[in-house]
Amino acid sequence: MDRRNLRILVSAYACEPGKGSEPEVGWQWVHQIARFHQTWVLTRSNNRRAIEEALKQNPNPNLKFVYLDLPSWARFWKKGNRGVHLYYYIWQILSGITARKLHSAIGFDLAHHVTFVNDWIGTGLSLVSCPLVWGPIGSNPNVSRKYVDFIGRRELCRRYFRSLFRKLMPLVDPMHRLSMKRAALILPANRESLQRISKEYRQKTLAWPQNAISREVIAKKHKRHTKKTKIISIGQLRGIKGFRLAIKAFSLHTKVHPASTLTIVGEGKQRQELEALCADMDIERKVIFTGEIPRQQVFQALDEHSVFLFPSFEGAGMVVIEAMARGLPVVCLDFGGPGEYVTEDCGIKVPLTELDEVVAGLADALNRLASDSALYERLSAGAIARVRDHFTWDYIGDRLNEIYQQVLKST
Repeated sequence: MDRRNLRILVSAYACEPGKGSEPEVGWQWVHQIARFHQTWVLTRSNNRRAIEEALKQNPNPNLKFVYLDLPSWARFWKKGNRGVHLYYYIWQILSGITARKLHSAIGFDLAHHVTFVNDWIGTGLSLVSCPLVWGPIGSNPNVSRKYVDFIGRRELCRRYFRSLFRKLMPLVDPMHRLSMKRAALILPANRESLQRISKEYRQKTLAWPQNAISREVIAKKHKRHTKKTKIISIGQLRGIKGFRLAIKAFSLHTKVHPASTLTIVGEGKQRQELEALCADMDIERKVIFTGEIPRQQVFQALDEHSVFLFPSFEGAGMVVIEAMARGLPVVCLDFGGPGEYVTEDCGIKVPLTELDEVVAGLADALNRLASDSALYERLSAGAIARVRDHFTWDYIGDRLNEIYQQVLKST
């Protein structure tokens, strides 16, 4: 077997160029695999048009796509995110059947599931009789009930329901058990995902972040400290993103640094509530709501600001890496993906303790960055260095190629 040019079968349910979020993760992962190996990708049929347009502009002879979907009459009930996990489960079964047929015809050296980044539903690639890499896999970490004022009671209830469902699924899903057993290597996306893996399988795990960035967008020099601190926060305006927390912390910060501003980029059902909260705290003139902006304008917005505030309770956080790449020191919770992306060399993490302490901790972090020019510029330079050294797609591809060789040597 020529280990330098393997035949790899990839499952990437979400895989679409230029869309951002998980579809972009799938698109980038398959391109990194195809840098070294012949790559067949199982993905949804609705990704086809965007993929084919992108390949017309930048052909890749190592990439071959196989498009799968249930017939339209069998998926009439799936609208947007409604029913997405049930549909995803059925799609995994379909992809497993298709993968077996492809393997019989082609003979793959290795199979790799990359999206969804989901640790509670198994992968259809577990039905294929070749070494399996499963991941990155993960899900949003659990959040204590005491943070209900930050997230909202309704959304916190939904999260607990989903958490219960996540715990039950591996117990009743034979495909999940088979995936755990068959995987030669499991890639948990964060610490909590690793803890959810049964102890009998932890010896074949390797922590692996799901997100990275193109080297071309990394800033060439760090930011300089300025007298006026322009803070930016980006995300969908919903409870889990922590914008209530951001506004309360910013309000405290302005008592010490009244010239600071906060820009909130994103749209969602929570907007009116957040605007009202700003008015109640008498900071509405210092907080700018831009609404959703095109993805290509995100980097421009980051370049126009000095600090990235991201008090989200989620497990990932692609935008954190984007902000770091442009030289913005990050202020975030010591929680989930951002808590692992950010170190003391590139930002300030605030532990999840009591409610008032969290707000005060975020405000204090903003105060330190606003008043300490040496700290600010050290963290700005450190943010760029951390992304350059650990979170570029080429770095991910190089490491992944090494891991494939190790997996094949051990099987």
